[in-house]
Order: sequence, then C-alpha cells, then structure tokens
Amino acid sequence: MKTFQPSSTARLAQKMIPSAAALALFGFCHVAEATSLRFLPLTEEVAGRKIGIQDGERLIELKDLNPKKRSKAYTWTSSQPPALVALDRQRPNGKPAGVEIPSATDIESPLVLILADPTSASGIRAIVIDDSEKGFPWGTLRFVNTSVQPLMIRCEKETRPILGSLGSIDITPGGEPRNIGLQLFSETAPEAVLYSAVWEHEPNLRTLILIVPAADPASKELTLEIIPQDKRANL
Repeated sequence: MKTFQPSSTARLAQKMIPSAAALALFGFCHVAEATSLRFLPLTEEVAGRKIGIQDGERLIELKDLNPKKRSKAYTWTSSQPPALVALDRQRPNGKPAGVEIPSATDIESPLVLILADPTSASGIRAIVIDDSEKGFPWGTLRFVNTSVQPLMIRCEKETRPILGSLGSIDITPGGEPRNIGLQLFSETAPEAVLYSAVWEHEPNLRTLILIVPAADPASKELTLEIIPQDKRANL
C-alpha cells in the first residue's frame, strides 16, 4: 500500500498510521437499533492498555487494538450511550474507570479514535469520526486540531484557519498527483512557522491528520498523527 509521505523537510516528528477516518464530533444520544463500531488507538501505549466497551449490561474487552489498523466491527445494541472502560484502572470504589463514547444516529460508518488523556481517571478519551466515503471523499486532507491553540494552515496557495479544541477543516487539493507545500503557523504570529513540509498529493488517498500538542504544556511543539487510507488497497 502506498503511504502518504511528507518529505524530509518536515520540522516536527510525525507518525504514520495506515487507516482511514473523517471527523464528525457529536453529542451523546440514545440509539435503539444496533450500531457497528470500530476502534483505532492512536499510540502503541494506548493499544497496549486493557480496554473494553460497555454495552448496557455487557462488557466486551477489545482484544484487537492496533495503532496500524482499525479493529473489527463491534455491535452495540443497548439504548444507553456506549462507554470505553479501562479494565486496568480502578476507581476508589473498586470499579473500572470509564469514559462515554460520543455517538449519533446520523453517522454512517463510525470509527472511535482512542487517545491518551492523563487528566482522566481512565487515562483515555474517545473521539467518534465518520469513516464513510461519502462524508470523507478520496483526495481529501482532513485536519483535526486536538491542541487548544487556534492555528492557520497553508496548503499551496490556500490559507485556512482551524480552531483549537477539536476544530477541523477539509482541504482538497484536487488535480493530478504532485508535491504540495504545507505550513502550520499561529493565528497571532504568522511569521513563526510551526511546521513546514512538502507532501505528496495522491487523489487515491484520503487522509486524517491529527494536530497533537506536546506532552509538556510549556512547549509549543506540535506533532502530526497522519492516518491515510489508500483506495487502491480495497480493489
């Protein structure tokens, strides 16, 4: 499978995760019919955790978590919102710590991204994204800003703002395969480029890019988690 590769001019560390996703954040809701959920941990550390899904009275351990590919489909049948349960962490009452999974009835193909969250008792948090081709067309770059800092993204001649705290934008370069320039910079300090690279645009790929802040709150460094899917791999 051909991957989506930034060039060696990249200034920040990046991690390639071959999968697909498209962002769609939703509030909690109650769903009566069965829904299939897939899961994708974003790091090896999260993938190594003992994590389950609470589906009403059922507790199912997710045994196929892998940061390089999506899990199998798990069927959720309860009328209550599903929750991720950290089986390796307990609350003071002795019960495992958990976090609710945002969900919605109008999402065609939900994929649950599992991120590390040191502020949570469970140590994780969940983002539900749309993995359907209709909501996330081939050739699209979807940026999700998990930092709190509003940013600007310059791709070729187009410059777009992206809000902090899970703001997202789609950029579709269009046209034939080619190299494209990409830069990230602060909304308030455009002269200070935080990221600069030459990427390869490939119309047969759709790519989710998570903009992740450094673990140290005092650092302005950003990391890009790049999650591509190749249309040709499904042929």
